[in-house]
Amino acid sequence: MAFFMAESGGSDMLTETGVLAPGSLNGFLTGKHFNRCKRLHPLLALAFESLHFKAFLQTCDFKEELHTLISTVQTITNTEGEPGLELMISTYLFKNCATQYSKYTNATLSGAHGYTAQFWMTYVEYINLFHRLERANRTNDIELFVFTLTPIIDLFFATAHINYSRWLTKYQLDLLNIDDTHPGLREILNQGAFTVRRTEHDFSRIPVDLTLEQTINADAASRLTGITSFTNDYSARLRWMITKATRASFISLLQEMTGLISKEDVTAELRPRRIQRDNEDLQKIIQQILDTNNPFETNNVSEVLYNISTEKGTSEKICQSLLNVPTKGKARHKDFIEYCKNDPNKFESPIKKEKLKTFEDGCATNRRTNNTKIVALKGTRNLIGRLLVLATRKRLDMQHILQYPLIPVPLSMASPDEVMTKTDKSALFDLLENKVKDIEQRPEKVSAYIIDGQFLLHSLPPKLPPTYGELARSIISQSLTSPAKRIHIVFDDYPQPSIKDTERDRRGSDNRTFVITGPEQRRVPRDLNDALKSRSFKKQLPQFLANEWQDPSYANILGDREVFLDVPRECYNFQVKEGVIQRDTVDGLRNNHEEADTKICLHSLSADCENGDIVIRASDTDIAVILLYHCHRFQSRLWMDVGTASKNNRRYVNVTAICKELGPGLCAALPAFHAFTGSDYTSAFVRKGKIRPFNTLEKQPDYQNSFRVMATNTTVSNTSKATLQKFTAIMYGAKASANTSLNECRYQKFIKTYGPKGNGKNLLANLRGVDASALPPCEDVVNSHIKRASFVANMWATADQNHIEQHPTEENGWQLVDDHYKLVWFEGEQLPESLIPETEELETMVKEVEDDMEIASSDEDVSSDEGD
Repeated sequence: MAFFMAESGGSDMLTETGVLAPGSLNGFLTGKHFNRCKRLHPLLALAFESLHFKAFLQTCDFKEELHTLISTVQTITNTEGEPGLELMISTYLFKNCATQYSKYTNATLSGAHGYTAQFWMTYVEYINLFHRLERANRTNDIELFVFTLTPIIDLFFATAHINYSRWLTKYQLDLLNIDDTHPGLREILNQGAFTVRRTEHDFSRIPVDLTLEQTINADAASRLTGITSFTNDYSARLRWMITKATRASFISLLQEMTGLISKEDVTAELRPRRIQRDNEDLQKIIQQILDTNNPFETNNVSEVLYNISTEKGTSEKICQSLLNVPTKGKARHKDFIEYCKNDPNKFESPIKKEKLKTFEDGCATNRRTNNTKIVALKGTRNLIGRLLVLATRKRLDMQHILQYPLIPVPLSMASPDEVMTKTDKSALFDLLENKVKDIEQRPEKVSAYIIDGQFLLHSLPPKLPPTYGELARSIISQSLTSPAKRIHIVFDDYPQPSIKDTERDRRGSDNRTFVITGPEQRRVPRDLNDALKSRSFKKQLPQFLANEWQDPSYANILGDREVFLDVPRECYNFQVKEGVIQRDTVDGLRNNHEEADTKICLHSLSADCENGDIVIRASDTDIAVILLYHCHRFQSRLWMDVGTASKNNRRYVNVTAICKELGPGLCAALPAFHAFTGSDYTSAFVRKGKIRPFNTLEKQPDYQNSFRVMATNTTVSNTSKATLQKFTAIMYGAKASANTSLNECRYQKFIKTYGPKGNGKNLLANLRGVDASALPPCEDVVNSHIKRASFVANMWATADQNHIEQHPTEENGWQLVDDHYKLVWFEGEQLPESLIPETEELETMVKEVEDDMEIASSDEDVSSDEGD
């Protein structure tokens, strides 16, 4: 299952909530932490299935009856127990609900509710197979066991696990033919010989091989190396084999008597504390999926398979490879059976491997080097651990090694598929708002009301009229709810290429083309939010409004108001003169800005007047940062009208008061600081956020000065770079008073977290769980990040100008590839020459390094799994 879901975003839901420690991620993904996998996979699957069922409830036509049924089930469970539940299950309402939900699930599995929903529902189905197999083992149910093997074998064929595919097919055939080949054996197995029960509790049986691993093999073997390599003497090995059962029995009994171990007890999973912990973790996972991206949202149907953490879409090949796993596995399984039927002697012949393409195949490789050995190293999460083990085995200087990025994409700032790490920008907005929470928060005399066009469209009521003409009336009516005489509506532009391409293409491009021919044209699709996913629609609609609002019928709506409409590369003014709508071009507001964020600043300055209030209707931290930087130029008081009435959080925020509270130095530093710590154009630092870095910035004028300079000059001096590197080191725990470079901080954090413990003999002991995202980036990575942040800050700092620079060069930290801007993640080389693996090392590195890690950390891993 880890192979199937690798880099899909599912594991991020576990690490971001703290349910799974980042250092344990590799063990979870590889399946080596058995107990941890056995607990967390079902929790993750249950979270997805809960959200899927909630989506079903929104579509069914008997919601009230279903809610009554759910409440009744909860009541019966608490009072009457199993007999009451059996009676409830037999009711027509329950059966009808089960039938309808089964149909809804089948529709999801066929892709009717979107490809991402189909992918995660397939994952849920596979985890349900595990539950079914577990039930068969625990209840000694041979028939259920044999039945469940078929789809499991299909999965092994689809994922190219050749040995499991071949021999499980033979094993299933042997079980099916057991009455012919071994008469009477089925009855013996049904009586309890198929699995082993080591306790008095029901539902506690486990497979025979697992029983051997937990008893004789575990008690009689070395915890470090198992039963291999402990002696080369044949006689000694023979004596060990003869006596191992007896010795294991003595050891097991002694440990039981001293309380060191206990027999496996299924009731441990049903203890109140365990149930409470599981429920708490389940709710965390569900909330994280909702906060990130719920694939089962009814308005989120898309024929793009995307990573639910980064929202980046996969290629068509990867999408089809993953979604066709059940059908391809079934077909290959069937072909293998037919192949062997025709010629039984070919059973052990090689089976052709067809590699399954997964999200991991979309991970980045280093495009900036000509060394093919480095290019071959994909930026998977465990690559840095493998390279560090290789460095240890070569006895290289680790401090020198860690001065290099090591991997193509720094995991402290991005995911392996090159999607920038995002942070909660609103946390900075909330912090700034709280600076003036005690000041009266309402404008007195609104002279101009400036609206972010995209925010306006998303805040329209859900039930909108069916034609574009009626939609245009709804938009202008919504815009004129303010008492201001002057209304500005500002829309984004969508040029190509753009440094925001990475952000806009995270879910894949929506290639639908929209042509709006006139006001009588009916809207398809009717869901405006669905249409807004298309870049074509977002270009067409503002142009249509610019033409439609010239119609004489709008004179009564507009009245004595003045409306400015900013569309790509043009700005129009609408007003009524002598009872007739007049549209004029406003040359002073014609601009080349791509984002409404910067256009809003330009429009605000054009509306500036003494003794007035300018209100900006938007909810974007970027806009607040830009306004605070330029606030000193305004005579008017600046306000932001944020939130929505539907969420009961609509309010005014006094931008001018915040500016006075912060002071000119901090306001001038904000654009570069915001870009440096994470924006739509730039990546954030994993799990560092905005609050603590801002607190550091607020206390240190030196950092404020360096960020201020970044916003006025795209060429950052070495002195400023060193200051910002120190600022980054402080974000990762370095002391402000210590003169520690960023590379030194990176090395110290690595040694503190992953260095040898105790006697320090085993250098590999802690490398198995290396979490590259927890290490600070090296100086080469941060220097490239500073260039990008400086370019963005300059763009925001010049928002008061009609024409701003929006197309960077490689010197600014971007590279133009196939008419798309790609991030240049670091300066210099990815690896030192001494660490570049030889060809044969490259081919065998994965297996050898994992073996080294497994042996080195086996002592720690035995206990850690059980603890989870």
